[in-house]
Amino acid sequence: MPVSPGPGRPSAAALPVLDLRSYGAASTPADRADFLAALRAACRDPGFFQLTGHGVPTRLTEGVLAVSREFFRLPTAVKLEIENIHSPHFRGYTRLGHEITRGSPDVREQIDIGDERPARVPAPGDPPYLRLDGPNQWPARLPQLRETVLEYMAALGRLARVVVRALAESLGLPPGHLDPTFAADPRSHVKLLRYLAAPAGFTDGYDQGVGPHKDGGFLSLVLQDGLRPWDEPTEPARPTALPTQPPALQVADGRGGWIDAVPLAGAFVVNIGEMFELATQRYYQATVHRVVSPPKGHERVSVAFFYGPGLSATLEPVPLPADLRAQLPDTEEPPDPDNPIFAQHGTNTLKSWLRSHPAVARRYYADLAPLTGSVR
Repeated sequence: MPVSPGPGRPSAAALPVLDLRSYGAASTPADRADFLAALRAACRDPGFFQLTGHGVPTRLTEGVLAVSREFFRLPTAVKLEIENIHSPHFRGYTRLGHEITRGSPDVREQIDIGDERPARVPAPGDPPYLRLDGPNQWPARLPQLRETVLEYMAALGRLARVVVRALAESLGLPPGHLDPTFAADPRSHVKLLRYLAAPAGFTDGYDQGVGPHKDGGFLSLVLQDGLRPWDEPTEPARPTALPTQPPALQVADGRGGWIDAVPLAGAFVVNIGEMFELATQRYYQATVHRVVSPPKGHERVSVAFFYGPGLSATLEPVPLPADLRAQLPDTEEPPDPDNPIFAQHGTNTLKSWLRSHPAVARRYYADLAPLTGSVR
C-alpha cells in the first residue's frame, strides 16, 4: 500500500515473540506445528515478530553493538574517510541527515556493509545493478570492526537460511522450496545505525529517525540496543530523566496506530520485505515501519541485516495451497507511483539505493536511464 507518513497514535499491541528452538532439531512435532502456526499468524498481522532462541552467541550480538558505538564516537573527520560518496557500490559511512526516506532526511548516521566482492565493469547491455557489486570501505582506525561485522554477517546468513526454510514450511510448502532461489548467490547487507535527536538546522520537533517505509527486499533481521546517554561533542550532556523507554522502532498496526518494537535483550526483530510479500501474492505482508528519534542527550544503536537472493533472481509467485489461496486479498493493492516494485531483485535493490542516496546516485549513476518494468 502507499505509505502514509502521518503521526498516528500509540497502539496497545505488542509484537509476537517466537522461539526458534521450537522449530529446531530437538523440537517435537507438536512444538514445530505450533511454531509454524505462530509464524504464519505473525507474518500476516502485524508482519513483524521478535525472534529468540536463535543460537547467535551473545558474545557476537553484544560485540557488534559495542564496535558500532565505538565507531560512531570517532571524530567526524575519521568517519568521513570512509564516506559512501567514495563508493559506487553505496558502501561506507553516511553522515546524519544524508539518507532520504519519502523525500525527507533521516536523523541517523550509519555504515553500509555488503558482501565482499570484486567490483564489476558491466559490458554494454549488461543490467546496471551489476555495478552494486564491489568492496566495502573499512575504518583504518578501528580494524576490529571488519572482523566483528564479517563474523556477524556469516552468523546471520546461517540464521536467515533457517528462517527462510521456516517461512516456506509455514506456507504449506516443503522447507526447501525456496532453496534454489537463494542457494546460487545469496546476498547479505548490514547497516550499523545510530539515531540521535535532530541537531540545529532541523525544524523544532523533527523526529524522523527513519521515515515510514516498507523494506524492499525479502527478509530483515534487526538487533536493537536500548537508549543510552550521549555526550554531544559541542555541548555538555544533560540527559532528561526517562522513567520509561520512549518510542524507537514502530510498526504500523493497519488501523492508524503504531506498535512499539520494544528492545528485547538478544532478540532479533524480523520482518519480510515487499518482494516476499509479492511472492506470496500478498498472503504475507511487508508492513510500514519507522524509527522515532530519541530525546536530546541520548542515542540508540541498532544493526539491521538484510537477506535476499542473487541480483539476477526474478520474483516468482509461490504455489500456495488451496486453503491459503482462499484467504488472499480479493482486491488489488493500488500502485504507489513513488515506489514501483520490480520483479528482478537487482533492479529493485538498485531502485532503493538510488532513491535513498541521491548524492551517490548523481556521482556514479547520472548516465542511467529511468528503471522500467515494474510489476506494481
